[in-house]
Amino acid sequence: MAKSTDLQVVEVEGAGTVSLPPDSLRTNVSVEVRCESLEAAREEAAAKTRAIIEALERLQIPSLQVRNVDVSVRPISEGETERERVAPPRIIGYEATSTVSVILEGAPIDVLRVESSRILDAALSAGANQTSGIRFFLRAPQEAYRAALKASIADAERNAGAIAQAARIKLVGWRSVSSAGDEDGGRAWQMAAGRIGPRSTTFPIEPGEIQVTATVRARFRFAKR
Repeated sequence: MAKSTDLQVVEVEGAGTVSLPPDSLRTNVSVEVRCESLEAAREEAAAKTRAIIEALERLQIPSLQVRNVDVSVRPISEGETERERVAPPRIIGYEATSTVSVILEGAPIDVLRVESSRILDAALSAGANQTSGIRFFLRAPQEAYRAALKASIADAERNAGAIAQAARIKLVGWRSVSSAGDEDGGRAWQMAAGRIGPRSTTFPIEPGEIQVTATVRARFRFAKR
């Protein structure tokens, strides 16, 4: 709508969306173990982590990136209520957690469809008991975002034209335009196969299309008919 302080300008927004198949995936798989001693917990977690990494490498997926990204250990205390506690809680064991990051970039969607299930199945079969699920994404969403920007510009022009027709005014040119899009080039990722427990994942995983969005704010000069 026209502003009272600038009666010769109409301001609109435009939105554009581009849908593309993903070309990359990532997931985190973890192993969590509990043992009576700190050393035993660390050793078991390390052994299972090595088994997970070796199982993923045996898949021989080109360009697959596998690395251990986090290791944590915490004591397990004997359960007591605050009212009953008269001394520090007794440590009865230790919990160790190790997380492995798995990334596959620049692959056709048919490859992602097959390998996503194989990756989870191999990791869980090798000892992983936690996973964040699969995240599909575009390795380089910039071109898709630019295409969405072009679509948002066209949408802004159509919106301004509709306002001009309804208000019986004549658009005479652009005044300004600015991007009001999302961060990271729009929504360039998609979650699939959410948190999965320690079981086989032989079910199929279907990557959906990635929607990249952009929004612009545009101002047009106008004159009365």
